[in-house]
Amino acid sequence: MASQVNIAGTTSGNYIKLDNEILDVYSQEILFQAQPVLRFESICKIQTELMTTPGSTIKFLRYASLTGISDIAETDTIEKDALSTSLVSISVSEHAKAVSMSELLLRQAADNVLDRASTVLGLHYAKDRDRLIRDTLLTDTNVLYSQKGGAATTRAGVVVGSTFDVNLVRDAVELLATNKAPKFNGDAYVCFVHPHQARYLRADSAWINVQNYASPENMLSGEIGRIEDVRFIETTMVTYVKINTQDIWSDGADSGDNTVIAANTVTNVYQAIIVGDWVIGLAEGLPVEMRDNGVQDFGRQHSLAYYGIWGAGLIETGHAAILETS
Repeated sequence: MASQVNIAGTTSGNYIKLDNEILDVYSQEILFQAQPVLRFESICKIQTELMTTPGSTIKFLRYASLTGISDIAETDTIEKDALSTSLVSISVSEHAKAVSMSELLLRQAADNVLDRASTVLGLHYAKDRDRLIRDTLLTDTNVLYSQKGGAATTRAGVVVGSTFDVNLVRDAVELLATNKAPKFNGDAYVCFVHPHQARYLRADSAWINVQNYASPENMLSGEIGRIEDVRFIETTMVTYVKINTQDIWSDGADSGDNTVIAANTVTNVYQAIIVGDWVIGLAEGLPVEMRDNGVQDFGRQHSLAYYGIWGAGLIETGHAAILETS
């Protein structure tokens, strides 16, 4: 009989793997799937009245502007105008996500599974909160299309060369300024762009990197640069409509929000969002909390969830625009 040798690899002929001696080793460095974290919340007006006052809706009272001129002759009597008001409502609803694991898993796992689960839940909360704000902004009816590569008045007119450029930025600023949308801190509008769109903006001669004008404490989350009076935030949460379909993609996956929106037969169409101040409100009835589910199955099952009550709503519809590019 031929001599046999124990080895660490796969058994082959007289080379025999010695089972259970070579174990998998898990790195102490824990990896989490990358997530776009809370990019949109920085432009929201957050209201918390529902935390102290019962109710499911926050209402903003808005006064209409007075019109006409103020010229008056010495012999005239001053005419009185009536004040006019309207209400802007933001309703809230429950939001939650949970995971569950066995006592056996917690005791035998090489990692602190419960602690890591709380991190994963926190990342999901941030991503889903951004989704809610983004989808609310996308209900605005102002839409502009890139004119680079050809004049486009609809999504179907966006072609492969219809990339994001300074002319589209200026068109958007003109629209917001015409609608009397105020700039944030009187300085700039804010535009959320997909990394694909940002690639073309960075190549534009008008582009200024964020490090050249802002200190770290003054940067918005995810801010990458500016063109004139528009600051840009890059995030994969910006949606795009996939070529030849009505599928709306977000963060690299089909969002499932397929609708009757128009398709484009030649290119993916990316939907950047530019906003002015007071465009959107975020109402909180209960800020997010991490909760466990108590004792389950005599302590053999452990569940963890985040839970909160909030909602988003447009305050001024003229203070935002969707910018569609290839």
